[in-house]
Amino acid sequence: MTLFDPELRQRSRAARVAMALLRLSHAVKAISSDEVKGLGLTPMQAQALLWVRYTKPFLASVGRLAQALGVTHVTAIGVIDALEREGLLTRETSHHDRRVTLLRVTPAGEEVVQRLERFGHTLEEALAGMGEHELATLEHGLGAVVWSLRAAGLLQVAEACRGCMYFRENVAPGTSEPHRCDLIERFLSEQEARLACPDYHPEHPQGLLSLAAE
Repeated sequence: MTLFDPELRQRSRAARVAMALLRLSHAVKAISSDEVKGLGLTPMQAQALLWVRYTKPFLASVGRLAQALGVTHVTAIGVIDALEREGLLTRETSHHDRRVTLLRVTPAGEEVVQRLERFGHTLEEALAGMGEHELATLEHGLGAVVWSLRAAGLLQVAEACRGCMYFRENVAPGTSEPHRCDLIERFLSEQEARLACPDYHPEHPQGLLSLAAE
């Protein structure tokens, strides 16, 4: 029975919540389109540019972008090609693995990123009327849904290092790269630690969205 059947929703709380999320996804598409007006970008192009800007440079690959956007490699290439034609992104070969193409935001791209500072805020403002307890409950519940979908391979979760089970903070104090990631066996600068990692794995999956304060 489909979620669109009101009788199912009357009987099932899970169906009602699922339908609410589906309706939200439609609203998010409309909001995203509105928020990029005047920039000459599609919502997906805006998301790609922001993803590259806020992802660790050595992990900002074409393949990972495709995973983050939830699209095929071919579709991701099309998005990248469009941004590259506009002079907003460039590609370079990884120094560690020449089979991997990494993405970089250009100076012109940085200017557009600054103009995208409101991207996603409309949705945040829609939540502003909720109390702290309500938000905490919603955060916990959505975190469980996100983690379940991530485990099923349906989406990618990228967050900054703090709160990740592989992150070791300040193991080399006084150096330019004081932190370490045990997953990739690499030392990290403070700036790199503050950028998102597609391999982020929370110490406590139930608190996926409850990130450590910076």
